Amino acid sequence: MLHFLQRFPRSGFARTSLALRSASTKASTQLAAAHLLLYDKQYINGKWVPSSNKDSFIDVTDSNTGEIFASVADGTAVDTEQAIIAASNAFHSWSNLSLSERKRYIQQILEEYEKVKPDIANALTKELGAPQEFAKNVHSELYPFYSRQYLSIVDEYEWVEELDDIALVVKEPIGVVGAITPWNWPLNQIACKMVPALLAGCTFVLKPSEVTPINAYLLTEAVHASGLPPGVFNMVCGTGPKVGEVLATHPLVDMVSFTGSTGVGKHLHMLGSSTVKRVRSE
Repeated sequence: MLHFLQRFPRSGFARTSLALRSASTKASTQLAAAHLLLYDKQYINGKWVPSSNKDSFIDVTDSNTGEIFASVADGTAVDTEQAIIAASNAFHSWSNLSLSERKRYIQQILEEYEKVKPDIANALTKELGAPQEFAKNVHSELYPFYSRQYLSIVDEYEWVEELDDIALVVKEPIGVVGAITPWNWPLNQIACKMVPALLAGCTFVLKPSEVTPINAYLLTEAVHASGLPPGVFNMVCGTGPKVGEVLATHPLVDMVSFTGSTGVGKHLHMLGSSTVKRVRSE
C-alpha cells in the first residue's frame, strides 16, 4: 500500500464484445483451427473502444500445442495516452471518495470476478500453459486471495501519523499509476499492483503482458460489470515499446510499477527520470 502513497509532513500538524473471426481473414497467420478468438479493443474511460491500430493484432499462442488460438489489440501510443488522460481526469473524484466507498467497489469487482473465474482458469491453461487443476485452484484464485487480504488490512493502515506533537505525516495517493505486468503469474502481479493502488485512491492504467493477455481481458470484464467509475481503471494491451514506454515517459503518470526483466527495469527507470516519476521495479 505504501508504494502508492506519498508522504507529506505538515507543520503543526472484453472481453471486448467477444468476436470470432476466420483465420483466413488474417493473411499473416496460417492455422489448422477454423477460428480465432479476437479481443480487438482497449478498455479506456469505462468503455471498450477500438484500438487506434485497427488493422494490427498480436497473436496469442496455446502453450500446449504451439498453435495460435487468439489475437489481441496491438496498442499504440495514442491508445495509451487516451487511457492516461482518462485516469488523470478521474483521479480527483476517485481520491476524494471515502475509503469505505473505495472498498465497496473492490468488493463489487470481486463478486463479478467470480462469474468469469472459470473462463480465466481455462484461458490460463492455454496462454500460460498451466495444468488445468493448477490454473483452477491456484492461478485463478490469486486475484480474490490478494483482494481479500488487502480489504482485511486496509482499515488498520495509518494514513496520518503524528510526530512528537510537532508535525503530522499525511499519506495521500500518488496519482495515476501505470502498471506493467509479466507473462508468468499474471493475475498475481495484476492483483498486487491494482488493488492496493485503487484502495489508496490512485487511478490505474494496466499494460498486461502481450504473451498472456486473455486473463487480463476477462478480469477487465469483471471491472466493467462492477460499475467502477469511468477512468479509474484502464487497460491497454500492446508491446513494451508502444505502450510501456509511454507510461514511463508521460508527464501525467505519477508512478510506474513494473515486474519483469532487469534490462527492461533499468530502461524504465531511465525513461521515468525524464519526468522525475517514481518507478518501482521487481
